[in-house]
Amino acid sequence: MKAISNALSTDASVYEIFPERIITPVDNDHLVKYVRSVLKEKKSITMRAGGTSLGGQAIGDGVIIDVSQYLRKVIEYCPDQREVIVESGVIQDDLNELLAADSLRFAPDTSTSNRAMIGGMIGNNSCGSYSVYYGTTREHVKSIDVILSDGTETRFGPLTSKQLNSKLALEGIEGNIYRTVIQLLEQHGVAIVDAFPHPSIIRRNTGYALDVLYKKCQPFNPEGIPFNLAPLICGSEGTLAVIKSATLNLVELPLQRGLLCAHYDSVVSALDVVPELLELNPAAIELIDKPTLDGTLQNIMQKKNRFWIEGDPEAVLVIEFFADDHAGLEDQLLNCQRWLLANSAYAAPVIDTKDTSKVWEVRKAGLGMLMGKITREKAVAVIEDAVVPIDKLSAYYHDIRGLMSELGVNCVYYGHASVGLIHIRPELDLSTSKGKELFEIIAKLNSTLVKKYRGALSGEHGDGRIRAPFLKEQFGDLVYSCLVRLKKAFDPDNLLNPGVIIGDMAITQHLRADRQLSKQIETGFNWDSDISLLDAVEKCNGAGVCRKSVGKGVMCPSYQATRDESLSTRGRSNLLRLALTEDNPVNALSNSQLQSSLELCLGCKGCKTECPASVDMARIKSEILYQATKRFFTGISLNKMIFKVYGKLMVLGSRFPDAYNWVQNVWLSKVLLGIDMRRTLPVIRGDDLKSWWSTQLQTNEENKLTVWVLCDVYSQYQEPGIGRAVFNFLKETGVNIRPIFMKQSPRALISKGLLEDARNSLHECVGQLSGMKQDDIWLGIEPSEILVWRDEAKDLLSAKDNSWLCTKQALLFEELVLELEKKEMLPELKSINKKVFFHAHCHQKALSNSNDCERALKLIPGVNIRMVPSGCCGMSGEFGYQHYDLSKKIAEQILLPTLDEATSDDYVVATGTSCRHQISEFTEYNAMHSAELFAEAIA
Repeated sequence: MKAISNALSTDASVYEIFPERIITPVDNDHLVKYVRSVLKEKKSITMRAGGTSLGGQAIGDGVIIDVSQYLRKVIEYCPDQREVIVESGVIQDDLNELLAADSLRFAPDTSTSNRAMIGGMIGNNSCGSYSVYYGTTREHVKSIDVILSDGTETRFGPLTSKQLNSKLALEGIEGNIYRTVIQLLEQHGVAIVDAFPHPSIIRRNTGYALDVLYKKCQPFNPEGIPFNLAPLICGSEGTLAVIKSATLNLVELPLQRGLLCAHYDSVVSALDVVPELLELNPAAIELIDKPTLDGTLQNIMQKKNRFWIEGDPEAVLVIEFFADDHAGLEDQLLNCQRWLLANSAYAAPVIDTKDTSKVWEVRKAGLGMLMGKITREKAVAVIEDAVVPIDKLSAYYHDIRGLMSELGVNCVYYGHASVGLIHIRPELDLSTSKGKELFEIIAKLNSTLVKKYRGALSGEHGDGRIRAPFLKEQFGDLVYSCLVRLKKAFDPDNLLNPGVIIGDMAITQHLRADRQLSKQIETGFNWDSDISLLDAVEKCNGAGVCRKSVGKGVMCPSYQATRDESLSTRGRSNLLRLALTEDNPVNALSNSQLQSSLELCLGCKGCKTECPASVDMARIKSEILYQATKRFFTGISLNKMIFKVYGKLMVLGSRFPDAYNWVQNVWLSKVLLGIDMRRTLPVIRGDDLKSWWSTQLQTNEENKLTVWVLCDVYSQYQEPGIGRAVFNFLKETGVNIRPIFMKQSPRALISKGLLEDARNSLHECVGQLSGMKQDDIWLGIEPSEILVWRDEAKDLLSAKDNSWLCTKQALLFEELVLELEKKEMLPELKSINKKVFFHAHCHQKALSNSNDCERALKLIPGVNIRMVPSGCCGMSGEFGYQHYDLSKKIAEQILLPTLDEATSDDYVVATGTSCRHQISEFTEYNAMHSAELFAEAIA
């Protein structure tokens, strides 16, 4: 079984099912060929796009066909007709970026928009925050090209009466489909409409949408639209046909949009105002409850986005309005604000237009943050998707609160208040028998409640496997039998996603939580803050934020370059979870599937920040490499031995630089170290930083601020000019300078899994830094080295060392500049009339405030800053030396094209030593460090 097979055994649901094999078609011709081949074998097919399904729709035990890697083509775009034809793997946000140039968009706006794909959106009839305004995916799909279960191709689109009659006369499966649908609607149309959710409910993904056809299409509604089976495919979750491509209707972007956030002392108070609030015609009303808001405090990225929260609300309604002009928008916002404050909201700030996206980021990241809580009782998807008529929402919420109280279960509430849908997440530990029992009880009792209010079990996430057993109760025997007949007509052999929508599998079968640790392993890091190593891996809930498109962040550069699921944080987490729960986890961690996946992890740290659950794959990878070092002979390779003595080699190299530089770049050395022949290793300089510093006049005045400078081995021996620039700049500020010349690179040791060596190196630095006073400043030159002290150090060092560490904040160079400015100690800077292209190290982007770099550089007069919107440069220490092609491909995505816009007169600044080397390899520029720019400004 390939690694990707294990990586695709889960989606964002609570389930885990291992597929027989995976197919990734490269185009639609291959898709047709593979589907026909699998159907001929009588194997089941599960179609998979972004894999963010919450009901278990994107996993199966047969063949998974993954459209996400290659089927991402926009086939035809006609802006004048407001229409676009796309393949099934096109990502929602990518499509809307293309359409925005013509002020158009595909209307549905899901919380997973940066990785959700059109095929999956059609399968689940996705909706998003603006469904009260735009409706669902179903309302915006004109036609769908599909492959039927006998391998034939057809298009489901609007038909005239004549065309419909022709379809009804067809032989074979397509004709039978049309005849069956028409017969069901003729014989049972009224009963179907009566059994389906209340007609006021906009979002209703329960069962198959036969009620929509009966109410909206001719000939059943003489005033309706032409008969079209495309609405039936929307929400069918891959159980009726395989989607090849779709023709989508587009809407115009709103000319003006504004947001306000109403704060409440209780969820009930918030829900009670929603029916009247809808009379103000908002485009969206979203509920966020306190546990979700509190979750933002534990996430580095979302913590920055909570600036708008006033006090400590139990619930917030995020309300958005669209308007044609600014004056009209202002009237709507102020009118709504007055109404809210007069109707139980204790605050209702209008959000500045430039900040509205940050509010929505908090809302969209809610699920991931909840699942990342450090507890084994997770907010699980089981009844999260129920929807009731809007005037029944508060009563339904009251009933659910009573149910949870009776069962003694904590619960989280958030979602689409405008359409009667509140995502309800009970916190359960599904690895325990009690958790499983509560899981099943809650699902059954909720089904009864939803039926009572004539609601829908699913408002947008679909029935999947988790709600399928309750559909008979919802619809009754007659209408449920109609759904079964429909499925049989489309899929006589039950090969298309069997068990989904129509199925009776117990919802406690195939639970991912059934895999539990059977044997503890001794770890190199202290994982207590995550409970355990397995719990750190289990924070991944499958939401798939790591699969977002290029340019949307730092996370998972190898996935962004390859679109290979096993190279995403989610894919790696799945492989790790499987290995850690084997009988012999240490051996399992060395399996080739997992090791191949981890080898291509660049350790960029993006996941620690951008993953809502803060899964730190870089640290987990280091732990797994550490486990490998325990194995006799095979655990310590020549490559790792080099890193164990790298500091000593640099000292030796500085004494004999010519010989050292020649030896390290000869063919044999590269072969032994696994270095690509196309790479040139950084040279050692003869004028090392420590020797230079010993020649400088040094003072130490008691009344001056003291800055301790952590001099990494790269700044000492490979780029001493940068170290000199730092010291020269500090001299001009008048501070006392206390350098700490490191003997090793803790970052490199950690990245190789040499955790004992890294611990010793850090402890040695603590000894040298122990003389620091409370007001002293601690500075690092290389971002990846200094940020170790904010990140991994606390889980490697002893409690005694950590007690010292907690009192100090290690600063990056740009942060030091801002600190000196605040203390009014910044020297006068001369004007540098240059355009500066600035690329920040990926650890700097992930673990610090990225705005600090731009703020610091703007202190230099005349500088025109162009921030390069790249993620990782693709070098990442030794990664780029060993994986040349992938490294270059990563650089070619954003970094190199942006630098193509620079001229010979411009400056290029890159804060990381690896970044600078990558730039020098693939461009004509020798990138500077920020310190060199500031040193020039004071020269």
